[in-house]
Amino acid sequence: MVDARTHGKEPCEAVCVADELQLGSSRALGTLSDAVSGLIEHTPRCIGDRNALTRRHFRPSEEHELLAWFAHFLTVRSGLWEVVEESARPLAMNTSRIVNTFEWRCFILAYSAACLVVRLDRFLVEESATHTLVQRKLNEGSPEHRIPRKQFTAVFESFTDPQKALLIQEAMVFAERHRDVIDQMASDHIVGPHVEKLALRETVLNPSRRRYWTRLLRFLSHAWRRRGASGAQQTIFAAMETGGRFVSELHDQWTPPLVDADLRHQIGEMLRPGDVIVTRHEWALTNLFLPGYWPHAALYVGFEEDRNRLSIEIDEARRIRWTDDRCVLEALKDGVLFRPLASTLAVDAVAVIRPKLSVREIAEALSRVSAHEGKGYNFDFDFFRSDRLVCTEVVYRAFDGLGTISIPLRERAGRPTLSAEDLLEMAVAGNTFEPVAICGAMNCPDRLVVGAEAGELIAQTLSPS
Repeated sequence: MVDARTHGKEPCEAVCVADELQLGSSRALGTLSDAVSGLIEHTPRCIGDRNALTRRHFRPSEEHELLAWFAHFLTVRSGLWEVVEESARPLAMNTSRIVNTFEWRCFILAYSAACLVVRLDRFLVEESATHTLVQRKLNEGSPEHRIPRKQFTAVFESFTDPQKALLIQEAMVFAERHRDVIDQMASDHIVGPHVEKLALRETVLNPSRRRYWTRLLRFLSHAWRRRGASGAQQTIFAAMETGGRFVSELHDQWTPPLVDADLRHQIGEMLRPGDVIVTRHEWALTNLFLPGYWPHAALYVGFEEDRNRLSIEIDEARRIRWTDDRCVLEALKDGVLFRPLASTLAVDAVAVIRPKLSVREIAEALSRVSAHEGKGYNFDFDFFRSDRLVCTEVVYRAFDGLGTISIPLRERAGRPTLSAEDLLEMAVAGNTFEPVAICGAMNCPDRLVVGAEAGELIAQTLSPS
């Protein structure tokens, strides 16, 4: 019978190739083991932050830290599973006994990697992401971090999978039965370092059936809650989306906007990347459902030459869409897209405010917010989720946490929100933003007002707090 590992090669050559492959797996396992320790040691602070849990949402900087950590978690976990699968494959037809050094190495590598997978999964499920707020955020997914949806649930399900639990238990029994042989492999130049650490790695394994059933019941409860919450959320969102799209279409399409071509040109001449454009359609039905005189906000990101000057790094797909006259990032019913300034300013009133940030901080803000381009519109105005954005959320996720800027969310209808008027109030107060210009409003219907007077006129349009 020809060994698959030696087919077509001289025996010595085949042994050398096998050693090199296992040495590669051993080195990878060592690196992944260090990464596991790093993940546990550097858990995002927001996971256990009482302030975040009390406010029931993560700020953009907290969310970025959490999702970057989780993306690294999933990468390390995937690497460990690769070691398990590659090392266990030669043992697939020989589960009852191991007959040579090559197979003992395979077992030790696969078993060690499996212990680390269990350590990671247990840390996530039982020690860190124990709050539903964290679980919801990890399940949300993040295209910019390459995290698919429902990954926390996937890890939880894998952690409680009966078949995997049985395989781990069989491996534990086998290892204990052959402990003397495994200990002798401590001198092996390929797997020796892992044998020395195996006793510590095995401590995360618990064969208790009671503990397993407790975990399984917790997962079933989690899955049931998420299924119910997801179903209700989808139903509500579908209704809100249908209503939102219908209402957004109901406005006066025949009367020309008060902000005419000349005013639009004047505004365009003074805009800088990072400026916030707050607007109003006088006869839009959506005005009835949004607080204050000013219902909408968009972010001026500048033209292609501005992007290059600021050294803003974006992917190729977004680079193609951020060209020509598309210099505004705006969330409307069709999603968060780069749009022409002319369409953003085809309104009846405009106010412009500017963040108090350095050029470097503006570049950072535009870099991070451009990652949200292409997402859908958030018709249920839920600031917790970042897979869909409402108009003011574009501004919030661009600037909150940069420099001295902290944008507070206000509770409305039982959930944290940010209105366009909230942003203008911050500018009038001189906090984080400054007034730049206003036109078309009730106190300046046909002229553009700039500077300090603009701040006074903006203040006159705001609703009493």
